[in-house]
Amino acid sequence: MSRISVLLGSPRKGGNSETMAEEILAHAPAGSSIDRIVLSSLRLEGCRDCRRCWSGGTPCVIPDDMSKVYRSLDQADLIFFVTPLYWYSWSTSIKAVWDRLLPYCTPSAPRSLQGKRAVLVASAGDDGTDCFDGLRFSMKKSCDLLGVSVVEEFLEGELMGPEDAKRRPTLLQRLKERGGALFHP
Repeated sequence: MSRISVLLGSPRKGGNSETMAEEILAHAPAGSSIDRIVLSSLRLEGCRDCRRCWSGGTPCVIPDDMSKVYRSLDQADLIFFVTPLYWYSWSTSIKAVWDRLLPYCTPSAPRSLQGKRAVLVASAGDDGTDCFDGLRFSMKKSCDLLGVSVVEEFLEGELMGPEDAKRRPTLLQRLKERGGALFHP
């Protein structure tokens, strides 16, 4: 059974990036455990770079909802990072999560994300594929540092309106096919 953590970084419920992720997740193996976390509904502070990771017995000393994210990541085999493109990078909600993954990189970390797999799902209003270059760079470098392998990227531009993805049947079909290939190679 697969354990999948889905970090939804859009403030829009049912927006383009979430629509894309759901089309892909529809092909997860039967019996998979899928933990969807709507990051905009959580209270997440930014990293303080205090370097006190694990000092209180938890990954981070900041008392906020990041503990829910850590729990989900620890249990996952596969992590979906789902975001709309904001200024050629992560949305505000998911950027806070990326910055707070520092505890997994500290020398005294009792747990790591080493060996887990990741999928990037992103939507953008821009029409060129190069608009995702900053996001892809951040994903690759961060996952390399964490020992996480990026197994697939689903990047789609020209999705400006909040429900544009739902109105593009060819995109939805392509996501279904690629989602099937992701879960059933």
